[in-house]
Amino acid sequence: MAGYDNNKLGELRPNQIITTFGPGAVVDAVKDSVTILDISYWKDKGKKIIDGRLASYLNVDAFYMPRTSFAHDIPVVTFPYWHVCSKCGRLFDARGIINDDLDKYLKFSVNCPDCHWRAYPARFITICENGHMSDFPWRWWVHRGDTDCKGEMRMYSTGNTSTLSDMWVECSCGARRSMSGATQARNFEELSCSGMHPFRPHTRREHCEKPVIPSQRGASNVYFAVTRSAISIPPWINPLYNLIDEHLRDIEQAKKMAVRFGRSEEEGLQQIYEEYFSDYARDEFEAAYERRMKNIKEFTEIKRMEYEAITHHNDPTYQSNKKHFKAEEDALPEYFKHYFKRIIRITRLREVRVLLGFTRVDAPDPDADEQPNIVYLTKGRDERWLPAVEVNGEGIFIEFNKQTLAKWLTEPKTREISEKYAASYREYCESRGWTIKADRNAVYVLMHTFSHLLIKQMAMSSGYSSSAIRERIYFDDKMAGVLLYTGSSDKEGSLGGLVELGTAEQMTSLMREAFQEALVCTNDPECMNTLPAGKNSNGAACHSCCMISETACENGNRMLDRGLVVPLSGREETSYFRELVNELCQVEI
Repeated sequence: MAGYDNNKLGELRPNQIITTFGPGAVVDAVKDSVTILDISYWKDKGKKIIDGRLASYLNVDAFYMPRTSFAHDIPVVTFPYWHVCSKCGRLFDARGIINDDLDKYLKFSVNCPDCHWRAYPARFITICENGHMSDFPWRWWVHRGDTDCKGEMRMYSTGNTSTLSDMWVECSCGARRSMSGATQARNFEELSCSGMHPFRPHTRREHCEKPVIPSQRGASNVYFAVTRSAISIPPWINPLYNLIDEHLRDIEQAKKMAVRFGRSEEEGLQQIYEEYFSDYARDEFEAAYERRMKNIKEFTEIKRMEYEAITHHNDPTYQSNKKHFKAEEDALPEYFKHYFKRIIRITRLREVRVLLGFTRVDAPDPDADEQPNIVYLTKGRDERWLPAVEVNGEGIFIEFNKQTLAKWLTEPKTREISEKYAASYREYCESRGWTIKADRNAVYVLMHTFSHLLIKQMAMSSGYSSSAIRERIYFDDKMAGVLLYTGSSDKEGSLGGLVELGTAEQMTSLMREAFQEALVCTNDPECMNTLPAGKNSNGAACHSCCMISETACENGNRMLDRGLVVPLSGREETSYFRELVNELCQVEI
């Protein structure tokens, strides 16, 4: 049996790096607390993943899966730097110890310079809205301001309670202070942000005027991954498109070299065509190459392409490659046709998830093309790339009846609350500096809430947890649909339990149970009487009735209201499924 690798700090799966523990995140490893370095520091890359649409939108050449099969795959640095001795309580900066004897650190982690016992990383750090992260200002805190004191500090507990007020830090100069208030931002108003990015250890500090926000290293507001994903659809998954993406750099290089030697770009393109693409007709190659080079400007375009491919799955144009996309559809029963246009079972589905960067303090918007405060990963110079994973699975797509939605929106009560949601969403985005392409009205809230209610019921029947079933909302003037899907990046596919729920009989049963659960909430009457106002973008929704795991929700559990799905007392007119609820649940409205 192989011996223990002393250089290994811990293990992560590729999917965890994309969604939870990417570059810039604080990770509790086996021997220490670390932060993963930017991708410009990565020496090795894993499997190449090709998706032309996402590559076009993100302006990169390719995607690569993080390589996590062996030791030293993902580079990290210790963070926080300050550690506390588990025996004597000595509080010290561990960088000097690590740099003096790296091999000893990798074998034994950080030991106290006084008593040589094992030390653990400090709990407290500071962050800011611009994504900077620093150690907790221990000397500033103990001395209640800037100081030149270099005395030794120790942390101890009085042992009376487990609260912060019984944790104390004392300096050898005699200054001491309780940790009470160490997580309250108002106590750090006089402190300036350090402008540090520990995940880029060789870059200069940035000038930053954002307020310092104290936090604990494992707090949820320390790191929010900024990701983009796309469902692989024809014709972008055709072999020709994949081949173009595979040789994209060769094509660009051939065109440049042709111009350099006095020839035209067209001649360079002809040369590369003959070398790699001769199995395809020249006009077919040119059409595919032209389409690939038209950069996608908005993320909504990616969703529109997916919407068209899913709703036209029977069209021969979209049936050219069934390796990553395969769908089937049955006729809807009469009682569904008023509310839905079609329900499609996607028996084969691939999603590519790409990590762009991260934010701190506030979660990013999943669809916004321009957002401030995002710390983007370094894409590279020679080859522009980003880390990604591919997820193979299955899904159910539900398209709403647009005529019924339009009629529902004309109802006075519905129109009134729809305007409230649009205004609330606008105010929420403006408060964070997000660029809004389109308002989200009651239709979006309806589909989003309906999606959550179904996910909760599907988790009871499909064999998947609610956190494993993800949603994808297709909403604008031309789209009105919801995709509920699941998959795994560690296997070839999923269990098949979700697609089986896509038949009319099973969907009827799921909706009946979902409506029954939504009619009553344990937090009523408070929950049912909540309406959107100001920055509060939720109506009748809470963790007991509508909210699901953050990893499954597309929009951070915002824009939810079960009063738009089922008839609640005093809000019967705003329910889209009012008659269906009456029919399925035998409830008199």
